[in-house]
Amino acid sequence: MDLEKLIIEKELSLLTFEVRHSESALKSLLSSEFLEVGASGDYFGLPEVLNELPIQNNWKCHAQDFKFRKLDENIAQLIFRAHITTRDNVVGAYSRRTSIWRLEVDGWKMVYHQGTKVDKFELKP
Repeated sequence: MDLEKLIIEKELSLLTFEVRHSESALKSLLSSEFLEVGASGDYFGLPEVLNELPIQNNWKCHAQDFKFRKLDENIAQLIFRAHITTRDNVVGAYSRRTSIWRLEVDGWKMVYHQGTKVDKFELKP
């Protein structure tokens, strides 16, 4: 599998409840140095993710328009647009997202993720 497909597959797996509710799956995809700046502006690391994601049950994400860049031999970036909805939010939130992935001893892991709110965009199937 080429690197672009691998990174997109890993990113999409992080949007599934199967992975989000599994500490071992999250640790296999997120670096111990993981940091995130959310679309809300909140800033947090791996411990907060491991505490928060397993209890989220009313969240759904549609991701599209992936753009991949290899920044270095061991570093890659993925940029995409996302539409996130919850049971309480019928319209949902639109954002542009970026993730930095690094090749570590045990494979490619996300070391950074950021979401930025954007205007509504057309959702693709």
